Amino acid sequence: MTRVQLALASAMTALLTVAGTTVAVRASVAPGALAFIAGGRVATAAAKAAPAPAPAAAPASLGARSRPLSDPVSMDAALAAAGYTFPPGAGVYAAKITKESGGLAYDDFQGGVGAVTTNFWPASSIKVFAAVGALEFVGQQGFTGAATVAFGGGSPRTIKSIYDAAIRISSNADYDLLVEIAGVDWLNQELLSPSRGLPSTVIQRSYTVGGNLRVTPAMTIAEGGRTVTVPARNGKVYSECPQGQCSNLYEMSESVRRVVLHNEIPTSERFKLAPADVTGLTSALLGAEGWFEPAVAKVVGTGARIYGKPGEVPGRDCLDVTLIDNGKGQRILLSATVPERQGGCPALVNLATAALKLLTSR
Repeated sequence: MTRVQLALASAMTALLTVAGTTVAVRASVAPGALAFIAGGRVATAAAKAAPAPAPAAAPASLGARSRPLSDPVSMDAALAAAGYTFPPGAGVYAAKITKESGGLAYDDFQGGVGAVTTNFWPASSIKVFAAVGALEFVGQQGFTGAATVAFGGGSPRTIKSIYDAAIRISSNADYDLLVEIAGVDWLNQELLSPSRGLPSTVIQRSYTVGGNLRVTPAMTIAEGGRTVTVPARNGKVYSECPQGQCSNLYEMSESVRRVVLHNEIPTSERFKLAPADVTGLTSALLGAEGWFEPAVAKVVGTGARIYGKPGEVPGRDCLDVTLIDNGKGQRILLSATVPERQGGCPALVNLATAALKLLTSR
């Protein structure tokens, strides 16, 4: 998807509202703990996925550094000293990832409005959670992304084809289907929950004109000769998120980290995904065109892989949520947002450039 297409698709979200009157309030606690090859889409298509490492044991000696957002260091003063000032409402969350004897370690940074504010529109960057939610829901029924799903009398499609389109080309219609597969209540109560380390994210808005994700028609799931019919479901309104969709840079960063690093993180941190779907989601994240590419190419190099999910709504916010791998052992989580009225996507590239210069100099 080109940036113009992404902007047009994302603009639809500004028109949508949450329907219904039943209200649910979800308990919240403090957090526990896209992409193409920089330099062009041709390089992305030719890139080879790295072999999956052996599953990780729980870190025994890293302490708080064994999880992201352990003790984030403010970047504001260092960036200001280098000549960069955050636009009002802009923010960044970053973590340098290193392999140590106890497992993966994370050195965290934040700046501007910080890692956990929800005062921005998460746009298409939230779609990874919709994909994971759909896969975990069908997984509970004994299916994987290879299963087909059909709503009512509609034609069946594989779940993989739906999540790939939602992430790789940012299809809003396919995002809606993912939320309908999981169901609004299951998604917000089972996956997006304090117990999963995701207390702030709420998904309940359709990204298509006239869509209503609270009312999900009956669907039939089939795989390997086995079929299950899930009855129609009615969801609730989650009043702790009055704007309809809520998240923060840290939690959306987790959506990418837990997919891309699935085989390297402790089992307790992993999403409940079939191996083929970990591969499928990782491929989609690597194939999605993001906003950070010019910054990564300039600072990290044109061979770096960028796994992530960008988002933008004209007139609201521009953001990108990524894991950057330079192919030489340096990996960085980088997520940032800039309000459109403060420069939007061009200003986001400037923020990413400044942040990466600081992170790679340490």
